[in-house]
Amino acid sequence: MMSMHKRSGAALITVMVVVFIVMAIIANLSVTDFRVIKRLSNRQQIEQASTMALSAVAFGRAGLGTSGATSGFDSLNDVWAQPIPKTKLLEETYMSGYIIDEQSKFNINDLVTTNGQVNQVVLTQFTSLLSNINLPQSMAANIASYMAAPQYQSDIMQQYTQGKPAYRPAGRPLLDLSELILVKGITPPMVLKMAQYVTAIPVNGAGLMNESANESSPQPPVPAANQAQGSGMTVNVNTASAEVIAAKSGIQLPVAQRLLSYRATNAFESTGQIKTFLTQNGVQDKQANGTPLNLAGLGTTSSYFTIHVQIDVHEDQFRWIALVFRQNRSGQWPQILWQHPE
Repeated sequence: MMSMHKRSGAALITVMVVVFIVMAIIANLSVTDFRVIKRLSNRQQIEQASTMALSAVAFGRAGLGTSGATSGFDSLNDVWAQPIPKTKLLEETYMSGYIIDEQSKFNINDLVTTNGQVNQVVLTQFTSLLSNINLPQSMAANIASYMAAPQYQSDIMQQYTQGKPAYRPAGRPLLDLSELILVKGITPPMVLKMAQYVTAIPVNGAGLMNESANESSPQPPVPAANQAQGSGMTVNVNTASAEVIAAKSGIQLPVAQRLLSYRATNAFESTGQIKTFLTQNGVQDKQANGTPLNLAGLGTTSSYFTIHVQIDVHEDQFRWIALVFRQNRSGQWPQILWQHPE
């Protein structure tokens, strides 16, 4: 027969096990409840931040519409070009943002024509840009071939389909610059550097969205504003970097740098003023090698912009980006082509 002492010890152990199990169940319920509360809280913050971001995009569109209606050219002195500093909206909730003129950059989608062939004129320009920003010039042909239609990719197809992992080149214009990481020979640092000078404006409405499922808003035109010259989308000399201006037009980089110094206090209001400036700086109609300059690739107005928004809620940060197309200078709000978290 078990002694009284042993029975008491066994009972105590049983009680302790029961208490431990109960405590474990309570702890599990507490953790579960905490996770549910945290998840709901995070969802509420995301929804709140999304609403604020969409409001900020609307504010940016309004600014672009107003700026277009009150001026015949676009420059970095315009109201849309002034960033919004970190501003308190609610308790521990702040918003900031800025707008970038996408026509201050080189449109990489101009590397291929509408039928998918490599545009040799634009390829030469892009090769020059890569040289200006100290990236391998060979990347230009690699990127162009990656984007060309499949029937023009026979020279590169094998290196993609027999790689590990195997995949096929895009065979179309890019929807986002992040796709460049899939091009053979290109590294993330290269993509990050190119993103400062290069954009991917959608062509022929590819990958675009309407603001409403019931809205039949017109798609923007092909951005190659100089189709007659085959040189692609114009760049705005009032907002573009010297490297992009030089590559796009064929003028020497030092001249493009002088142009930037001049525009800081004297924004160009017309293409005629651009030509006058170049003439006064000794720029001829042709490059040193006899190739005609592409002055038609330079302009003073822009239609494509990205609106960047940042919402800070407590310790969390929510970033949003929208690509918009300003159809005209009538004051109408630009059309949203796409938008998503950044």
